[in-house]
Amino acid sequence: MKQNLICHLDDRNHKKIKDIADLFSEFSLTKNRLLIEIRYLQKLSQYNVIRTFSAQENKLLENFYDDFNQTEFEKVKKIEEKTNHDIKSLELYLREKVTKTSLKDVENFVHFCLSSEDINNIAYGLMLKDNQENYFIPRINKIVDELKKLSKKSLNSPMLSLTHGQPASPTVFAKEIAVFIHRINDELHVFSKLPIQGKLNGSVGNYNAFVLNFPETNWQRFTTEFVSDFGLEPNLYTTQILPYDSWSRYFDSIKRINNILLDMVVDFWWYTSFFYLKLQVIDDEVGSSAMPHKVNPIDLEAAEGNLGYSNSTLEFLSSKLQKSRMQRDLSDSTVRRNVGLTLGYSYFAYDSILRALGRLEPNSEAMLQKLSVNWQVLAEAVQNVLRKENIEGDYELVKKISRGKTFNSEEFKVLIDEMNIPEIIKDRLKKLKPEEYLGLAKEITLRII
Repeated sequence: MKQNLICHLDDRNHKKIKDIADLFSEFSLTKNRLLIEIRYLQKLSQYNVIRTFSAQENKLLENFYDDFNQTEFEKVKKIEEKTNHDIKSLELYLREKVTKTSLKDVENFVHFCLSSEDINNIAYGLMLKDNQENYFIPRINKIVDELKKLSKKSLNSPMLSLTHGQPASPTVFAKEIAVFIHRINDELHVFSKLPIQGKLNGSVGNYNAFVLNFPETNWQRFTTEFVSDFGLEPNLYTTQILPYDSWSRYFDSIKRINNILLDMVVDFWWYTSFFYLKLQVIDDEVGSSAMPHKVNPIDLEAAEGNLGYSNSTLEFLSSKLQKSRMQRDLSDSTVRRNVGLTLGYSYFAYDSILRALGRLEPNSEAMLQKLSVNWQVLAEAVQNVLRKENIEGDYELVKKISRGKTFNSEEFKVLIDEMNIPEIIKDRLKKLKPEEYLGLAKEITLRII
């Protein structure tokens, strides 16, 4: 284990977020930048700004990207020690590679007319898109799949509802899970459709140097094609930097997904406290250094903490990155380097949720037992039957015998007998049971799952 690591995502929990760490690493960012520089050179050739490349030369350029490894990365970093500028270092690295090939005559067109942000915004955009499609959406879908399994297991588990923390009309545990499934899917659909923008238009967004040198080229069409080829949405109207509005929407959507998951894990934590959910016992684990009997919902708690932490930084990124002084200030650059860390905390939380769901089982007996001592929750049913039968003072009648009270099945029947209502209605009411007063809970659940 390495020493002096400041973040637990780099230390004890690194294996749980390794994919995200690799995706948003400095190595990955540099390799993406190299790809963009190569594609730009090829696009200049396609537009006849520079001479046409042969198939062999195009393949040579592709190999620069394919063969970029840790050793090549260190070469870029070595140059950066002198330049103190990451993009300029990459430009010099690529120019040196090009001069050793048949492409040496176009060396000066590496990074021609570009600003650093023309490269950076697309490089980061590629990482966000990769994260969206290959990591976050699949991982959240996996959470949904596990929730569906838990919901199916608890379809026949009537449960006491709590509104304002107090006993309320019965529900089915499966349906409460299904509501979360629906909410997650609803926002995940929004997230999956969010485009990520990209720009390539020079130092202040006007193509100044491009037009000066090649006024006959349609540079806006060039940009549109170039950015679109990476699967990003072209933004032709920018300052030096890409406005981060599409990023803000991206972060806000993740934050909304995380808030839904936060709502869920806190509820599940309470359900374990009520023993509605049973925690699987793993023999080698220790729940408490002082109390050997403990089996704690640590994965739910880890998810809660890390979702909250991630959301606080998602909120900051979303707000901060939309603002830039004049045509550009550099405060966004240092902030966006934390995107991977922010998303890493979300990804770690998703892993914790999956671990928790793998250890949870519905405890139908505990749910039913709780219902059996809370027959007062049938007050809603009673007063609405009385209302239908046109019994005068229906609500006040039921309120008088039930408000603030708790009673079981026998006490419920005694109270019904004491009501001044027709016997035929009493007989109907005494047949009510909390575990059967479920409305369309099961049907709603099945439609969702």
